[in-house]
This record gives sequence, structure tokens and C-alpha cells, in this order.
Amino acid sequence: MKKILLLLLIAFPILASAQVITYDTIRVSPDDERNIYRTQRQQQTTQTQQADQNRIAQRPILLEREPASGLVLDKSKLLYGVNIGLSFSRNYSSFNLGPQVGYQFSNRFMAGAGIKYYYNKVRAFQYNEEYLYKNNLLGTNLFGYFYPMRFLTVFAQPEINHLWLSLTNEDTGEVTKSSGFVPSFLVGGGLRMGRSHLTLNYDLAQHTNSPYPRGWFLGFSAFF
Repeated sequence: MKKILLLLLIAFPILASAQVITYDTIRVSPDDERNIYRTQRQQQTTQTQQADQNRIAQRPILLEREPASGLVLDKSKLLYGVNIGLSFSRNYSSFNLGPQVGYQFSNRFMAGAGIKYYYNKVRAFQYNEEYLYKNNLLGTNLFGYFYPMRFLTVFAQPEINHLWLSLTNEDTGEVTKSSGFVPSFLVGGGLRMGRSHLTLNYDLAQHTNSPYPRGWFLGFSAFF
């Protein structure tokens, strides 16, 4: 009898421990209410979602740019040129400066605008009297080059100029001054050499005080 009691006393703690281990390692579904980690995962998921919402709410609002409307200017197609002329002598002196800005709309067409300044001084003789003419001219123009072929160009340039004219009789010292607008309309054609042009031009307006020669004359322009 004593041996039986002794065996029971020894076996009871072992059976009790086995019961605890078996209960703690029962496999259950992740969504089962008995899963002690289910609540912890739900709390962690809720906290993560709340943190993400807070970060999104704190981000600055970026306004979308409205697409540009109208003509978009491509600066790489802008071309710059200048016309410069200089000539000095006792009886004839001339200086001209004309900056130009063009835009290459396509491979066949380039157009633009510019301003110019002309100064001319001419000493002439008439009826044994000596006269000195001085012209100051300031104007603006539009121009266009059309390229029917790669090496050929057709040219047109309407312009309006304002002229200040001074006529001095060097024998008597008498000075006569006048001023007014001088229109010109150049047309021409010739060769295209890269961004330079060599053309034969003609002024259709043929105004008396035009800064251009009578008849046909050569013209040269270069753009960069």
C-alpha cells in the first residue's frame, strides 16, 4: 500500500505538468477567438493604418500645374543677327547698325523683326555751290525668309523709318532742316549658306529719301 501511495505522489506532478504543456500548445486557427495573438495583431494593424493616415494628412498638398496654352516659344529656335556698315571719306560717309531677332518656325520658313539706325553724310556740288547733306534715320522692320530648296531663299522685308535731314549750303552757311517718315519694302532672292544669306534685293517703295540704292543691290545677313 505504501508503494502505491508513493507512486501516486510521484506521478501526480508529472501528470499535472503534462496537462499544462498540452493545453498551452493547442493549435488553433489565426482567426479563432482563442488565439491570444489575434487581438495583438489587430491592434498593431490598426495602429499602423492610423500612422499611415496621419503621415498622408501631414504631407503638403501639391497643386497640379495647368498645361500651358497658346504658342510655346522654343528658345533653341531663336536666332540673332546684326547688320553693320561703315564707310568714311571727305565727300561721303555712312554708318548703319541693325540688330535682328528671328525665329525658325520650320525648315522652310524663318521670320523675325529688327531695328536699325542709318547715318549718311554726302558733300555735293550744284551750280558752283557746295552742299552738305546729313541724314539720320531710325526705323523698324519685319522680315521673312522662305526656303523653297535647301540652298535657295526668297526674302521680303517691309519697314518704316523716320528721317531727320539737314542740308547746309557751305558757301552761304544757310541750313535747311526737314523730317518725316520713309517707307521701304525690300524683296529679293539668292543663296542660303547655313544661317547666312546672300541675296539680290530691290526696294519696291523707291522713296526719294530711301536709305537703299536705286535699282538692284546685294544684301548679306547672318544669324547665330
